[in-house]
Amino acid sequence: MCSYVVKWLIFLFFIFKFSYAKELIVLNGEWNVQDSDSVYDIPARVPGGIYTDLMNNKIIGDVFYRFNDIETRWVSKKDWTYYNNFTFYKGFLQWTNINLVFDGVDTFSEIYLNGQKILTTDNMFVRYIYNVKSLLKTDENYLEVRFKSPVNKAKELFVEQNKTYPIVPLCVPDEYNGECHANHVRKIQASFSWDWGPALPSMGIWQPVYLEGYEDAIIRDVVVKLFSDDIKKEWIVEVRVYLESSNSNSITGDFKINLYNEDEKPKECSFKQQTILNDRGEFAATFRCNIAKNKIRLWWPNGYGEAKLYQVHVQYLSTRPGSGAFYNRFIKIGYRTVELLQDEISSGRKFYFQVNGVPIFAKGTNSIPINILPELGQNETTIRFLLQSAKDTHMNMIRVWGGGTYEADTFYNIADEMGIMIWQDFMFACAMYPVNNNFLNSVKQEVRHQVRRLQHHPSIVLWAGNNENEAALRQDWYGTKDNFDQYKADYKKLYVNTIKPELLLSDDSRPYLVSSPTNGIQSEKEDYVAKDPQSHFYGDVHFYNYNNDSWDSRFYPLTRFASEYGYQSMPTYHTILSATNLEHDLKMTSEFLDSRQHLPEGYERLTRLIKYQLHLPDATSSDYLKTLIYHSQIVQAVAVKKQTEFYRQWRSSLNREGKGFTMGALYWQLNDVWVAPTWSGIDFQNNWKMQHYYAKDFFAPVIVTGDLRSDGFLDMYVVSDLKDEISEAFLNIFVYKWNSINPVYNETFKINVPPYSSALIRSFSVKNYFAQIEGDPCGIKAAEDCFIYFNLTSSKGELIAPDNFVIPLPLNQTSAYKYPPKVLITNVTMVNDDEKEFEIEITTDRVALFVWLDTKPYIRTRFSENGFLQVTEKKTIHAKTELTSWVDELYSALEISVLYNATDSNRDSGSQKISYSFWFVISIFLTKLFI
Repeated sequence: MCSYVVKWLIFLFFIFKFSYAKELIVLNGEWNVQDSDSVYDIPARVPGGIYTDLMNNKIIGDVFYRFNDIETRWVSKKDWTYYNNFTFYKGFLQWTNINLVFDGVDTFSEIYLNGQKILTTDNMFVRYIYNVKSLLKTDENYLEVRFKSPVNKAKELFVEQNKTYPIVPLCVPDEYNGECHANHVRKIQASFSWDWGPALPSMGIWQPVYLEGYEDAIIRDVVVKLFSDDIKKEWIVEVRVYLESSNSNSITGDFKINLYNEDEKPKECSFKQQTILNDRGEFAATFRCNIAKNKIRLWWPNGYGEAKLYQVHVQYLSTRPGSGAFYNRFIKIGYRTVELLQDEISSGRKFYFQVNGVPIFAKGTNSIPINILPELGQNETTIRFLLQSAKDTHMNMIRVWGGGTYEADTFYNIADEMGIMIWQDFMFACAMYPVNNNFLNSVKQEVRHQVRRLQHHPSIVLWAGNNENEAALRQDWYGTKDNFDQYKADYKKLYVNTIKPELLLSDDSRPYLVSSPTNGIQSEKEDYVAKDPQSHFYGDVHFYNYNNDSWDSRFYPLTRFASEYGYQSMPTYHTILSATNLEHDLKMTSEFLDSRQHLPEGYERLTRLIKYQLHLPDATSSDYLKTLIYHSQIVQAVAVKKQTEFYRQWRSSLNREGKGFTMGALYWQLNDVWVAPTWSGIDFQNNWKMQHYYAKDFFAPVIVTGDLRSDGFLDMYVVSDLKDEISEAFLNIFVYKWNSINPVYNETFKINVPPYSSALIRSFSVKNYFAQIEGDPCGIKAAEDCFIYFNLTSSKGELIAPDNFVIPLPLNQTSAYKYPPKVLITNVTMVNDDEKEFEIEITTDRVALFVWLDTKPYIRTRFSENGFLQVTEKKTIHAKTELTSWVDELYSALEISVLYNATDSNRDSGSQKISYSFWFVISIFLTKLFI
């Protein structure tokens, strides 16, 4: 009996071994880490990082709390060694080839197996592979990864480079509390600090590590290129398979490509092929398989149709006698075409994306790393929350910014599912970079690995070489003027002569921009560094305004494509409390709040923009921080709203200077990496700020905008992203006084809404418009006392476009502050117990500005609207909570804020009373259950 069982086990082993071409032994999990001074020797986790491991072992506190980002900086200046003992079953050694694979090592390390050095790493964006079969032991094996401090290593590299000429900038501004020379190392550039984040220059094995056993060959990467054959009505699917083999010259085997489609069975294409090494020393086999278009549904961006995905199954079967091994690779693709069109016109060139032949207005934002500690950026829950938040607000594009990281596979998988287009930067930002052979060779490996990993994702529509480096070079941000020719030669060597050709070898199916912002084709004509890299007549523009009124469209650049623009705001008060529990930290003069503001003169700039529109109390008042938070979020939300509407209304026309045809609005930024004043719409605790709530309206498929010109005329546009015309729409215009919820005037116009376009539908003098109202209810101070409110409805009265408003003067110059409304939460009702969905009834007796709902942090809540202007006595808001299904629990946790007037006397005798806005929080506690 025992002999029989053994024979069957041996038989099953060989069936398993030779039925598959690969077996993995995962080495993730419990490791140990020790410092070079032998002070610490502690348990560690892989994948992971040194900061996370030290936090888990209670050696350091939460690095995101108070000053811990600075107080734990010693961690990044030590060398650390991760080590692990591992064993495996003896049969594993029967594989012909056994690789040790590190999917991600951050960053400088030497790797030893059983005492022998096998690898040196210098790039966290590269996969490292080494054949270790001859080094493995049948009993216990010892694996070490000896890390060098990235801070010290960056300095060493700078010192060596500086012997010829410096690579600038030499350091970040002092306000960043950061480290220097990040541009010399291939790791997250923002890990040395940025104006929105801390310096946490981590080390660690941040991606999986495993042993990989195989026989003849394995599939290492698969890239897919699609061709649309309109004559034959077919999709031509070109599949390139990159293999790895121990054979030195060729691989012989059978390949099968299965294209899943709308039929029950996939379309199968079979090939017999001998694959030989190409001139790059790689085994690459290319196949074409056609499928009828009527078997496929297209992949569309969010808002334009379904983001349909189909599986592609690639199979390799060895035909070597006695082998029979095969290997499978499954990927998902979307059938779509994508172009970046830069058509020449009389005033420059257009700049827009076209998907499946349809011009797309890009609506979205820029993302920074999911987490500044890379191992924590793999969290699927956080990734899905952020991307769902983008989809829920009608976004169709996210720019993955070049100072962070190439995100996890999960990020791109979810973007594919949700129809969110990805503008993918390579990881170079706001700096010049070295171009020595070691650096360029490392960059080539990075590009090769990342492009092949990501290429099949339909969501990726563009590669860009860097963030802002063309502009930085030309505009002398970092002192490049005196050695311009050298830095320009380096720039071209890196982005034009290294990254671009390496990219095109693996993916020529998408456009490549050398930089962002750039003039695109025009920059190329000017030898890749344009005289004005942010021209309004070409390419894309980044724009930030800290000096002028952010609600005034006269200060917005009218560009072809706005790929960055934004304004700072504070996170919610509850979010700030997650980073400190000390009362004195909550004063604006505190060292804590100062350390969190990395933008030079940041608070001065923030309050300057607020004061253009709103009143602020004295900075010494007890509630000043809460007031500043609320006001900063108002100013940010309205500024981004107005600027986005401005870009959308110019999608179809040019002004007299030839500016316009704007086809993209990507504001800065989606997310946060810590608790601080930043440009984000979603804070570090994943709370939507007012800006993100507003995005749901200003990115809506159809909007009506009101643009107040300097001559007092109001231009009203209707903008539509829909493919069909709306032939019966009704523009409803109301005039309100601040002291009443009853409009003093209203009129309705029937209009047509053309598809994929914007159109000017009304233009009039606001002063004359108010004056013509019967009875002159607005009076001689009409601009102070009245404002315009409007929406677009169907013949059935259903909203086609969100409500909108225009205030003729800066808000602090109107009479709005004279009439504080009485705003109450009058009822909370359960709508859906399973979904934890509620209805909240809000009442007001006057026009209520920027009504903001919040909950105590133990009940995370998403509202259907927030920060809204209420002009009706009653308004119903829908709310979904994460943790509660009890009406009274939600009711007691609710807080409501409105803008209203308060007066205070100056302490000096005989001085005038001054008026300022204040936030009013009504916390309502129920003693009985409302149903």
